[in-house]
Amino acid sequence: MHPRRTLALCACLLAVGGQEVDGPGRRTGVPQAEGGRVLTGQVLIGDHPADTGTVVLHRVAGDFSGEVDSVGTGPDGLFQLPLPAASGMGDEVFFATFRHQGILYFGPAITELPESGGSYVIQAYPALSAGPGTGPLLQVRNIILARPESGNGWVVADAFELRNAAPATLVAGDTGATWSHSLPPEAADLEVGRSDLPPGMAGFRDGRVRVSAPIPPGENVYVFRYTIAGDEFSIPLEAAAGSMELLVREPAGDLAVDGLAAAEGVELEGVRYRRYAGRDLAPSTVRVIAGETRMPFGPPSMVAVLLTLMLAAAGAVLAARSAKAAGSPGRSRRGRVLADIALLDEEWAAGRLAPEEYRSRRTRLLEELHP
Repeated sequence: MHPRRTLALCACLLAVGGQEVDGPGRRTGVPQAEGGRVLTGQVLIGDHPADTGTVVLHRVAGDFSGEVDSVGTGPDGLFQLPLPAASGMGDEVFFATFRHQGILYFGPAITELPESGGSYVIQAYPALSAGPGTGPLLQVRNIILARPESGNGWVVADAFELRNAAPATLVAGDTGATWSHSLPPEAADLEVGRSDLPPGMAGFRDGRVRVSAPIPPGENVYVFRYTIAGDEFSIPLEAAAGSMELLVREPAGDLAVDGLAAAEGVELEGVRYRRYAGRDLAPSTVRVIAGETRMPFGPPSMVAVLLTLMLAAAGAVLAARSAKAAGSPGRSRRGRVLADIALLDEEWAAGRLAPEEYRSRRTRLLEELHP
């Protein structure tokens, strides 16, 4: 069974719910500020206030989506933006963005308009070129194997949880990538799964995945999907990892795993999984080979629970991660969609999108944001 493609991309409009936009940068029917309420906030770059730049306010709702207003930062990175009147629809979201050194950062989502502004922080970081000694660390790698409907080969969800421990956002260096890793040589039909990767920020070449997206401080999860034609294959582990787990959905036939220890299997929601695990791993190669495996089934581990729930819900693996990722309102599904909204708003305002594409991507986004 092939995992479902679930990452909905980006936002904005031409005509949805009666709201129209005449063209890039020109909007009609945006509710005006109500009761003198303003969003009061500050932009930080690392630990220091921003000394220059522009803050852009975004609104996403069924009747309108796009940039609402903008203002330059003042002394100490402070800014104030008038808040539009609430539409009463109950599903609207506001957030503000700030671009620094070519990287877009965004503040927390606002689902209720504050009575008196309050304090709102957009956390940005200086940029640092990724390279030897500055790249992210591999904390966890989790893989789920399942037989396709044909019963031959494998469908694979391969999740890397990386940690950027630097007080800076990593950007592509001389190689054009912020992070790269080899995948199984037998891998085919490679795709990016639902994860922290923005659209178009990963490519596959010469058996490797290359990520070009900026990597903010904290935890970032990248998920890749691919197929394996044969029953046996090898999984390169190029860097030391804090842990690695491999779950195999039953029925899978006879197999063994070399490089990870056989662990107690799990049964969740009526589905059985064989489980293999390792901790504090050095660079190595894990091999799935033909062989006989009999494993007992018992209580699920926390990692196994997370993996199985994500497979059922999204067809991909999202490992546990910090809610304090840089420049975002939490590395959550909503946070990822809001980031895509902001990027699409910029593309539309710059006139780089055709109206049809703009409307289509906005529709998919709203379905993801308000399912």
